Amino acid sequence: MLVIKSFADTLTETLFLGGKLSRKESEKLGSLNAIKAYERLAMLNQADEKTLLLSPFLHYHKLKGSQCFSIDADSRKSPWRINFQWDNAELKDVQLVRIEDTH
Repeated sequence: MLVIKSFADTLTETLFLGGKLSRKESEKLGSLNAIKAYERLAMLNQADEKTLLLSPFLHYHKLKGSQCFSIDADSRKSPWRINFQWDNAELKDVQLVRIEDTH
């Protein structure tokens, strides 16, 4: 069962689908390890909240003052995060997935 229902931007969607990134898109991602980000997106696509909570290396948490949640896109020391919203009360589907540089 697929969990990701929608993306907030085409760059994140292209990365998730394994598409070829343009030079401009690659530059925008800068220091992000695209392979690791793809792996994290794939994990998110098959996870529920319990799975995310039990994977400490993802550093799953709710963003203050919003209905958004976040996991690390690369590593804890990297500024890149995968932000998303839960699409339903069961916390099994996500929407508006986006990779962002938080620093």
